Amino acid sequence: MENQDKNLQELEELRSQVAEFKSRIEQQEIVSRRMFDEAMSGHVSWINSMNIWMSVIELLLLPIIPIVLRSIGSVSWGAIAFVGLLFVGDAVFNFWNVGHIRDKHLLCDDVLGVQQRLMSYKRREKLQLFIEVPLLLACLAWILFDVYSGTDATFPLARFTVMLISGFAFMFFLFYREMRSLNKAIREIKEFAGKE
Repeated sequence: MENQDKNLQELEELRSQVAEFKSRIEQQEIVSRRMFDEAMSGHVSWINSMNIWMSVIELLLLPIIPIVLRSIGSVSWGAIAFVGLLFVGDAVFNFWNVGHIRDKHLLCDDVLGVQQRLMSYKRREKLQLFIEVPLLLACLAWILFDVYSGTDATFPLARFTVMLISGFAFMFFLFYREMRSLNKAIREIKEFAGKE
């Protein structure tokens, strides 16, 4: 009888230890999930903010484009309309693309679904860059042709070239930062999914 009481007491002690262990594991999972959510929203909120603000700036610059392009030379209205369409297209695409990686999509329990959303976003951003750069270069060639085919011989080509190179460098810097943040987020998802 004494052995049976002792065994029951040890069994109860073991059950309480197992319950405490389960409780600690659940708390650890909650903490790691919270850290994961914070990391995701940190990476993705920067991407969302950057894309939204760049789109808003593009739309705000839309009325200024004709004034600037007409003041630098005899740029045709076709080239001005082309630049305007590029700005509007880029802004609309950014708003649409960012809509697929909002917090409501990222803070769900489907970690692999989040990873797929981010990878799809990354593919669309690369495709956007590969389409926009040739269009921008074609637009630039059209503007330069218009300026030099006109009578304006005082066009500041050196200043325009510096501004153009600076603009492209800034665009590629933002693209590089965005891809780096996306790669970090995707890598963290893989690590988190491996722990589960």
